[in-house]
Amino acid sequence: MIFINLWQVPPTALTFEYARADEQPLLLDLYVPAGPGPYPVALWIHGGAWFLGDRTDDAVLCAGLAGRGVAVASIDYRLGEAGAFPASVHDAQAAVRWLRAHGAEHRLATGKIGSWGASAGGHLSLMAALSPADPGGNDRIDAVVDCYGPTDLVARLARTDMERAIVRTPPDVDYLRTDIETPDLNRARQASPLYQRLDHAPPVLIMHGDRDQQMALAQSRRLHEALVAAGRESHLLVLGGTGHGDPRYQSPWILDTTAAFLKQHLDNS
Repeated sequence: MIFINLWQVPPTALTFEYARADEQPLLLDLYVPAGPGPYPVALWIHGGAWFLGDRTDDAVLCAGLAGRGVAVASIDYRLGEAGAFPASVHDAQAAVRWLRAHGAEHRLATGKIGSWGASAGGHLSLMAALSPADPGGNDRIDAVVDCYGPTDLVARLARTDMERAIVRTPPDVDYLRTDIETPDLNRARQASPLYQRLDHAPPVLIMHGDRDQQMALAQSRRLHEALVAAGRESHLLVLGGTGHGDPRYQSPWILDTTAAFLKQHLDNS
């Protein structure tokens, strides 16, 4: 007799509308492990500098985590001008509310919910978790996995005159609806995980490559150090020789680590 671990069977995503914004549907793809459940669940928020990408870009990654026993809701969110801060953060929070309202229908344990994202998606995962929850706590996030997301938009906007002339303007400028010559630093602080109230932050796992040419490793180091200083649980995993959006983030051991962290902190028992 052959025994099959059902978690190893790649799940098929089901698509749902989780909210509407500007009369447009916002969709999520739900990957649920095979079996009776209920299973812990986390958002997946794709990257793309807040301007590119969609929920289907990382289907293999999402299925890989679901194959390890953690359900994944991969979300679309408003992009470009429509998604400028704070609209995209609100979209992520709306997805969490949808999961709490409908999770039981899909074998999900939603007493605790996680968020997971890369690059701009890492930023949104953090901001959705660190922004005040609604009075009922229905958009509360209980654990975060951040892969090389920007955490200090103030620092990313800082430029000398020479740097403004020769360094490409970061996408943060459009996301914040500001300009590089006279940036709105107050708005940048409001949109930065580093400047949120951290003494109530959920557990955070941060992953960042030491060869990332797009997002300085210091962005992750500073948030990790600030979380630890605030007495919160934070883990920083620095991946040697790894760049931005590197395929190594899809390595089995990375998915094993992500699944183990989320399972530990989303235990609803």
